[in-house]
Amino acid sequence: MISQWDEKYSLHVEKIDKQHKELFRLSALVDALDENTTKDDIKKLLNSFFIYMRDHFRDEENYMKSIGYPLLKKHHLLHHEIIEDFTQMVKKNHSLEPLKQQMKIATKKWLIDHILNNDLKIEKWRLQQL
Repeated sequence: MISQWDEKYSLHVEKIDKQHKELFRLSALVDALDENTTKDDIKKLLNSFFIYMRDHFRDEENYMKSIGYPLLKKHHLLHHEIIEDFTQMVKKNHSLEPLKQQMKIATKKWLIDHILNNDLKIEKWRLQQL
């Protein structure tokens, strides 16, 4: 799994890049979940993700709005889907092991599909406008 930040993922917006770096850090914590992980550990990690998502998505959408990004509405829907996926994952997995596995899958999907395939489109569009 991709677990380390690389400058090639940068949107060249300090606040957004800092938040993406935090996602990579949280992702590494998810990747490290093992048999010693407790329900309390999972709760803390999930709480960190939900706080991150709320703040990051708001900030990222504000940035897209500020630059007139034409796919803002579509991107907002992607953010909503991610939150819904995480919410459903928690609701469906009451046992610790399945929840840990689902968190690893969801985090990988979020990193790869969202940051690398969607967020980087914002930077590509911005550069085309210059």
